[in-house]
Amino acid sequence: MATIDDNRGVLVVRIVYDGPALSGKTTSLSALSRGVSSTLRSHEEKDGRTLFFDWVEYVGGLFEGRQIRCQIVSVPGQRELLHRRKLLLSSADAVVCVLDTREHEWEFGRSWLRQALDECRAREPAVGVVLQANKRDAADAVPREALRESLLGLPPVAMVESNAVAGDGIREAFVLAVRLALDRVRALAASGRLSVGRPAEDAPDELLAKLLAEEGERTDLNGSFAASAGAAIQAELAHWIPQRASSRPPASPSGEEETVFVPDPMMPGGMIWPPVDGRVLLHEVASCEIRPERTSRADWWGAESGFRFHSARASIFQDPHAARTELIEWARLHAANASHISQGRAVILADAGQGRLRLWQIVRAEATLRERLSMLLGLPEPGVLARELVAVAGQLARSREAFKAATASLPCTLWTLGASELNRATFVGLMPPLRSLSATPELEGAALVAREFTPHLRELRRVRVDYGEVRAHVAELAKAAARDAPAVWLDELFAQIHA
Repeated sequence: MATIDDNRGVLVVRIVYDGPALSGKTTSLSALSRGVSSTLRSHEEKDGRTLFFDWVEYVGGLFEGRQIRCQIVSVPGQRELLHRRKLLLSSADAVVCVLDTREHEWEFGRSWLRQALDECRAREPAVGVVLQANKRDAADAVPREALRESLLGLPPVAMVESNAVAGDGIREAFVLAVRLALDRVRALAASGRLSVGRPAEDAPDELLAKLLAEEGERTDLNGSFAASAGAAIQAELAHWIPQRASSRPPASPSGEEETVFVPDPMMPGGMIWPPVDGRVLLHEVASCEIRPERTSRADWWGAESGFRFHSARASIFQDPHAARTELIEWARLHAANASHISQGRAVILADAGQGRLRLWQIVRAEATLRERLSMLLGLPEPGVLARELVAVAGQLARSREAFKAATASLPCTLWTLGASELNRATFVGLMPPLRSLSATPELEGAALVAREFTPHLRELRRVRVDYGEVRAHVAELAKAAARDAPAVWLDELFAQIHA
């Protein structure tokens, strides 16, 4: 984004405020706009949540004799608007990640920060990130030292504590972000990649038009807008975020309105599996205030604070005996595959109204191989990156072999495999439906690695100036490997992409 606008004699940089919904981004920009005597402009909000972005402009300071003009932009934090967030992050020269640091929100916030760091470090030069640790005035705010300890396993990130409502820490976080942006500008200039001319988007309406154009939507800028990801985004998110077709949920299979599911740790016994751990998990989930919504397939879906809920369209029962039988079958499926699936799971029968019961899966979200791979693409050493790519490909192939012993057709993808233990095949996704056990056999070996790695190696070629070195290191590893090995598959895949 950084651009030298010679017509006006300014350097234009973009500071993007990232973070989950309701973490304090808009409140922070509102306080910042007052502090710099500017105006906050927002494009559509719903229930206090930003749907597109907030925009603040500030001109101040000098960079090599030119004034610095800051475009300060926030992203929407809702998961269904992830495509907008990714587009805005890709234009950032520095990122301020605003996170709710209360105890019940911090685990989810840390995972959000990790993903943002993956995105930012994959850029070249890397984009600096400031953690604006918000809501520090709350009685249950995580202690400062505990926050710092939880950041030790992440790439370097600067932390500024804040209370956005009072305006505390807002200016400090912004000033630090500007400094990080200017560091990146210097790196761009040194490599001859600093843009000169009119910025691609010079006003909020131009940025909004770009977002709409990227999504393929045709709508009046002053009219309403229905969130809809493009085909490529839908394909990327298909494993874990169902897309909504409209704001009006489809009717239930019975044609009657359903009671919205609210996690209740005091629900009757016999409705939860596993009996003890499932209730403990449900007690934890109940504090997250997750409200599932209907998808275009008429499934129910919810995700928040490190948990995912799901209930298939047909998982609703008028007959309590049939519902209990289904719960027992799901319990058997989970128990039979306990060595292959992640912990932190529950299956429950919840009241759906009108005397009906609905079966739900609840799964604690865990780090995936996809997230690990995103982080790896930002590793500075080509040789280290090559070895790690081979390790992830090996984990993918080993997992597919291990899952052959499962009694469920566990999808084997970068999105559904855990990254916590590379020597253990762990399925972290939602369990497939009981009736899908005769599904088409999964790809394996070289074909599986090609399917999962191709888009990421193409991205590697686009963003890494040392792409050739990474490829050469993989080729060396392939020479020393057996004929049918992950290093050989990756070497062949590099050749296909390069052709």
